[in-house]
Amino acid sequence: MTHLFRRSMFWTALLAAPLLIGASQTPSAPPDAADPAASDPVDGLVEPGTASDVVPFIQPFDLDATRRMSVKVMVGGKGPFAFLVDTGAERTVIARELAARLGLVEGAKLRLATIGGSATVPSFRVAALQMSDLLLASVEAPAFHGRHIGAAGLIGVDMLEERRVLIDFRKETMQILATRRRAPSLIKDDDAIVVTARNSAGRLILSDARLNGKRIDVIVDTGAQTSVGNLALQKLVADRRANRYPFVATELSAVTGEAVPAMRTAIKRIVINGMDVNDLPVSFADSQAFRVLGLSERPALLLGMDSLSLFDRVEIDFPNRRVVFDLPDAANRQTGQRMAFHMTGRGG
Repeated sequence: MTHLFRRSMFWTALLAAPLLIGASQTPSAPPDAADPAASDPVDGLVEPGTASDVVPFIQPFDLDATRRMSVKVMVGGKGPFAFLVDTGAERTVIARELAARLGLVEGAKLRLATIGGSATVPSFRVAALQMSDLLLASVEAPAFHGRHIGAAGLIGVDMLEERRVLIDFRKETMQILATRRRAPSLIKDDDAIVVTARNSAGRLILSDARLNGKRIDVIVDTGAQTSVGNLALQKLVADRRANRYPFVATELSAVTGEAVPAMRTAIKRIVINGMDVNDLPVSFADSQAFRVLGLSERPALLLGMDSLSLFDRVEIDFPNRRVVFDLPDAANRQTGQRMAFHMTGRGG
């Protein structure tokens, strides 16, 4: 298959692109996002429904400058405010500026793992979060500065672990749906790739992913612009000469605002349940986030939005520990939603 961009353009973008890992790291927000509560609220208050646990919400999402998904969320009946949906973040997060604007009561201090280490941050009691007809439970949400989150908050796996997420990149819509054990997949296409997973601290770790025949752990992370590997994966890539380009120094930005040193390249080929992902841009860092998940010694990868948006649809079913990738009709489809690497249906 041909690349969507010439290699020189791709390499420039690879070196220059900022990176996010959900609640673990964040690029600088665009200027108008420094105050995450700046969006105009809807008139009046929204009264939550009563049967929202079984009602899906279907909502258009915006791909921001870092290619992450943001959705409109009512917080305690006020808003809407833009929250990112982050399947790589353990906790739902609120921006400190929004908590202050809404007069939320501060709770206990919480210690959280970030891409750079760990941080102790304040928390705030959020009575209810509502997206369309979906009412989410009250939560004690840790708080970071909005300029580091790049949004008014993050929806983490604590709000998603009993549900499934269906992302349609063709229609630019997302659904969060009730599900049950042994429920069939919503994606029925013959060319869909179904990957089983195991659960670690709420995240789904794909069970069949390999680099040059060596098993690696892969986590689907909708809060990450591009993919992030641990140092064990970096060593594997270097030992197997699996990098397309030389390693170059870069920095990752944590939600605390700190800069984290990293190395960046593109991995020639990763196979996920027989599906090839080629020339995947990855940054490698010694991250506390991997250690918390017990993934510091084994090669591990957080699979970001650059990979996910290559597909037509992605279904992430937490109770059934399953991720379904719907392959595009043409693997080299050239649209604005496709990234600078290519994918083929089955690996040899």
